[in-house]
Amino acid sequence: MNTWRQRIASVLEWSDTDKGMIPVIMLLLTNTQYLLWGQYALHRPDSDKLINATVMHELFFIELCITLGAALLLVAGLLLRRRHPNLLAYQLVTTMYFGLTLVACSNYVGTMEIAAGVVLLGGPVFGFIVLNRMVVWAAFISSLIALATLSYLSAIGTIPYAPVFKVPTDVSSELFWTVSSWLFAAPHIVFIVLIADQTLNWWRKREDTIRELSRTDGLTGIHNRRSIIEMLDKETARTLRHGPPLCVVLLDLDHFKKINDTWGHPTGDRVLIETARLLRSTIRQCDAVGRYGGEEFMLLLPDTTLSGASTLVERCRANLAELVITSDSGERIPLSGSFGLVCNEHYLSASSETLIKEADDALYRAKEGGRNCMVALDMHSLGELQTAR
Repeated sequence: MNTWRQRIASVLEWSDTDKGMIPVIMLLLTNTQYLLWGQYALHRPDSDKLINATVMHELFFIELCITLGAALLLVAGLLLRRRHPNLLAYQLVTTMYFGLTLVACSNYVGTMEIAAGVVLLGGPVFGFIVLNRMVVWAAFISSLIALATLSYLSAIGTIPYAPVFKVPTDVSSELFWTVSSWLFAAPHIVFIVLIADQTLNWWRKREDTIRELSRTDGLTGIHNRRSIIEMLDKETARTLRHGPPLCVVLLDLDHFKKINDTWGHPTGDRVLIETARLLRSTIRQCDAVGRYGGEEFMLLLPDTTLSGASTLVERCRANLAELVITSDSGERIPLSGSFGLVCNEHYLSASSETLIKEADDALYRAKEGGRNCMVALDMHSLGELQTAR
């Protein structure tokens, strides 16, 4: 069931030919209901005061022909969908057939009834979402002209209005007319609402997926550079408004080029993946980690003082040094990282660019100091506070 729901919901990705089958499928469903309604109306005990039997038989025959035509168009679509998946002409034919046949039938039950209004408004809206817009415009304009013409002719008395119904003479016949009008509209309402709901829901999920992919590093699954910098901008703005300190950490894996050169890029990729996993499992839930560059990572530690951040970063450094990653030949790959930490605890108005610059400077000092260590800088004095090895 879920597979069919997903298939229906992903209608935007269907081929033009597959989309062209939607109008005829809808026509088959609605006409089946109309045919059943016609038989019910003809066999009611009081049918002689509700409907014109002769006109009803005429409408029944027309509906039968329309249903047969829709079935043939559906078969044609099933045959064409493999060989000509993007046949726009087929979509045009089925959409025009859908609109004009419904207009023709509306002449028998009333061009100004609710069913005509639902199709006239709901059909194009749904069509513009799913079908080719030029096809929808062609069908909409043609159907609108035909509907307006029939309405005008019935208004001036050239043709009778809703000839299948007799003029209501009591509450029972009025109720029959009202219920029938809603029955004609019901399948269109249900079909349009359900398909639109499934399609738009799938659309939202796809947009969420695309948005998530655009913010995620494809290799490590953590935030990419753009995403982590956007988060940094938001955190610096929040710090400026509300005052909690923010710590920014830049991590550079030591001798990563040597790892790639010695054990190959697939092993290097595995090192990056495992490093990202380790960082995610070490930091707090409120913190964020992103891939800042090739072998560089950025950590955002909101609501954290310099001393608290130093403890957390030192734990990351120690865990990284203990991380066991083996090459394809079984050799253990030595792994360590240099960390540059900066905190705006005493400089809350520091911009994102300033924080990154100072964190990068701290990272440079850590690498100059022998690597596998952390250097923490206070934004107030920009002086070195702590070095951990």
